[in-house]
Amino acid sequence: MKSKLLPYFAWLILCLLPQGKTVAQQKQVSIEHAAWEAAFVNFRVSDKFSLYTDMHHINGAFTVARLGLTHHLPHHINATAGYSFAWLTVPGTDSEALKRHEHRPWLQVFVPHTVSRNLSLSTRLRYDMRYKQKVEQGRLLSGYEFNHRLRLQETLRLNLSFLKTMEIIPYFILSNEVFLNFGKRIVHNTFDQNRLGLMAGMERGPLRLQTGYMNRFVQSGSVPNRYTNNHNFTLWLFYTLDLRKQEEQKQ
Repeated sequence: MKSKLLPYFAWLILCLLPQGKTVAQQKQVSIEHAAWEAAFVNFRVSDKFSLYTDMHHINGAFTVARLGLTHHLPHHINATAGYSFAWLTVPGTDSEALKRHEHRPWLQVFVPHTVSRNLSLSTRLRYDMRYKQKVEQGRLLSGYEFNHRLRLQETLRLNLSFLKTMEIIPYFILSNEVFLNFGKRIVHNTFDQNRLGLMAGMERGPLRLQTGYMNRFVQSGSVPNRYTNNHNFTLWLFYTLDLRKQEEQKQ
């Protein structure tokens, strides 16, 4: 099992190296603390397809509503295509109001891997097409600017089956995700951000409740050498509604 885990632990370490190097070179780093609430709902409509939705909110940072259609492939691999809409703060101002709009079509591949009965690993690769409302000297404009963004996430989950009670399974999650920007307008922030999370959760059937800590180390897209180290308390809810069972019961 150690040989299987080694590449994933190595990836988690490598993900942190750019962050540490950036901190050493930065000219200005601000510290922020906030709560991150999120809800994820899946509607399983058939063996091959499901409808995916989620919504995230961090006060003074962003609100994102996301919708997608997921194709379930063999070996529990999922491919999703969708659209999301985001409300963001306005660069160049100190306001925490979420007034800047973003349209974000996205594509994603999710690949799980079972290491043992209680230990699993997953890889998620997401591509965002970001159409963000233009800003000039802190003023919102009517047009939109565009850039590509790639996101690579590795997640390690440990189920604590020996603590299972009343069909509730507690677990721990360790994850790291790197964001990279690409496009003509990307000059100084190819590295967009890094997210490192440690959370605990409880799962009972289709319902999961997950809480913990997420560190978001974000580079400014408008000011060179400016970074924000965000310490976020997370409260995330996951629910899967299997409509296939309801159809079978009706028949």
